[in-house]
Amino acid sequence: MEKIPCLVNIKSIFSDQETMFDGSFEQSEDRIRLSWVQPEEQKGEGDSKFLLSYRVEEKILRLTRKGSTEMEMTFVEGEVTEGVMRTSHGDFDLKMETFGILFFPETGDEEANIDGQDYVVKKAMLEYDLHFPNQDPMRNTMIFKVHLAK
Repeated sequence: MEKIPCLVNIKSIFSDQETMFDGSFEQSEDRIRLSWVQPEEQKGEGDSKFLLSYRVEEKILRLTRKGSTEMEMTFVEGEVTEGVMRTSHGDFDLKMETFGILFFPETGDEEANIDGQDYVVKKAMLEYDLHFPNQDPMRNTMIFKVHLAK
């Protein structure tokens, strides 16, 4: 798979703002990979590296994060899956109930112009509940837009 430089735009219910990061995009018949680097939430902690990997035929989405907080999450539509988040305060087991995964190319492409550069925009959406022990589920919807230069 060839790595193609891209801009990654991410919007989540957990955040009021859309964020844009430099990343890379890879696509083959059976797998799509999107990686990007973003600053840690706490200033001075460096950067986090993210990898979103989608197995097309199995419709399995995996999200990993490496940095001061590490995370591994697997999403399968219609199923409850488990993951882990490792922080300086300890490890936390996560359960995710996935309701929807829409991934390229099902969502269709758009076009955009940013600072005079034309882009083809590929989109993905992930909707899930995050389950923590002794708490109500937290619903999240994440929208990923991948801007590939034309």
